[in-house]
Amino acid sequence: MKATLINYGVGNLFSIKAGLERVGFNVKISFLPEGDEDVIVLPGVGAFSAVSSYLNSMKDKFNELRERGVKFLGICLGMQVMFDEGTEGGLSKGLGWFKGKVDKIYANVKLPHIGWDKLFVNKDSCNLTEGLDGKYVYYVHSYVAYTNDYVAYSEYGIKYPAIVCNDFAVGTQFHPEKSSVTGKIFLRNFYSWVKR
Repeated sequence: MKATLINYGVGNLFSIKAGLERVGFNVKISFLPEGDEDVIVLPGVGAFSAVSSYLNSMKDKFNELRERGVKFLGICLGMQVMFDEGTEGGLSKGLGWFKGKVDKIYANVKLPHIGWDKLFVNKDSCNLTEGLDGKYVYYVHSYVAYTNDYVAYSEYGIKYPAIVCNDFAVGTQFHPEKSSVTGKIFLRNFYSWVKR
């Protein structure tokens, strides 16, 4: 299966590419969708306002690809921009694929949150969490999505969504490509989800 990893111009895309390739995806890095992919991956680098502006300029193309059955994976910031709006870099509109607002972690904790936290499965309507409940994943973030709709969560001062999904998009607040064996299990589950 083909995946296009969208290049926003910053960040280490190669570890995400390698993680996806390890579970069976054929991955290209590109500034724009190729048009023949099965999956588009939105990586987790940059600030919400800049990345959401860039992605919203492609929204018509994304909607056209969605109608053709293309699936989306958002990692960290890539997940956050799938929500209605975010406050990082000033209030700005996201893609609106999930209901909720992305804002700072409001808790008496050190930010950014960098490190390993446990995943707790909530209600998995997408069959993405097999083998993940109670396992640890790697985070680097100061912002989270404030929403009640998620299939797994973690806790750092507050409870926040770790995995979200709908019929065409999956998002992870954690970095699967940096989450060792647990990350690989998630990416295998994602591969199966796309394939079905």
